[in-house]
Amino acid sequence: MSIKIDNEAFYSVKDLVDLLNLTELTIRDYLRSGRLRGKKNKVNRFWYIKGIDLRQFLQSNKRRRFLGVF
Repeated sequence: MSIKIDNEAFYSVKDLVDLLNLTELTIRDYLRSGRLRGKKNKVNRFWYIKGIDLRQFLQSNKRRRFLGVF
C-alpha cells in the first residue's frame, strides 16, 4: 500500500483512491491546486504524498466539515 523510506510513509495516487474513496481525477486536482501536498517524481512522473501531508489534508477537511464549509 504505502512505501516507507526512513520511517516516513509515502502514498501514491492509487493508494489514496482506495483509502479516501475519491476518484483519481479528484486527487490529482487536489495535488495540482495545492489542497493536498505532494511531490511529482521526475523520472516516472508519479505523484507521491507524504504521510504527514495526508494527515494534514484529512485534518483540514475535518475542520471544514465541522465549520460547514463543505
